[in-house]
Amino acid sequence: MTATTATPTVAHSTGTAACGSDYWPLKTFSDPLRKKVRLTPKDTTVAAIGSPDHAHPTPTTRDTPFELQVWRVTAQITKYKREGDSDIHLILFDAGTYGIAEMPAAGCVPKKARARKAIINARKKFEAACGKATSSWKQLGAVVTISGVGFWDKPHTQNPHAPNFAELHPVTAIKFISGCGA
Repeated sequence: MTATTATPTVAHSTGTAACGSDYWPLKTFSDPLRKKVRLTPKDTTVAAIGSPDHAHPTPTTRDTPFELQVWRVTAQITKYKREGDSDIHLILFDAGTYGIAEMPAAGCVPKKARARKAIINARKKFEAACGKATSSWKQLGAVVTISGVGFWDKPHTQNPHAPNFAELHPVTAIKFISGCGA
């Protein structure tokens, strides 16, 4: 695969997790340009992440300022579930705006992924505090400070989402302020 080609939609098993989807190297922080990302989190808001226009076409490489930064927001996680690719899909809410953050399964994060340990530990911390994700939505209400790599998802049917389909994917850190593990 070259840096300019999106990963096709696939699902494969790692023994314990089904992995793979569009943009999988970007979603697991294992793409060729991962070392260009600034790992020190930059504080922002869910509304600010959702405000710029969606990049057109949806980037298949990490080349926008949004994707070259780890972002940190404080927000409420209203609900969560495990998706078919084994990611935990978190719905974030703050000041009237929704957003999405995602946590890949440990078995789906390649050994070459940047910040691999942090990605795996964030998911472990979340599930230890709030319970294992299932394929059904679980209501939550926990308030967290969450950090993750900027990612432009392609427009599709997920709802709610940021108006521009911007996400934090993968999550690299989570701190509970209230609820679950606070």
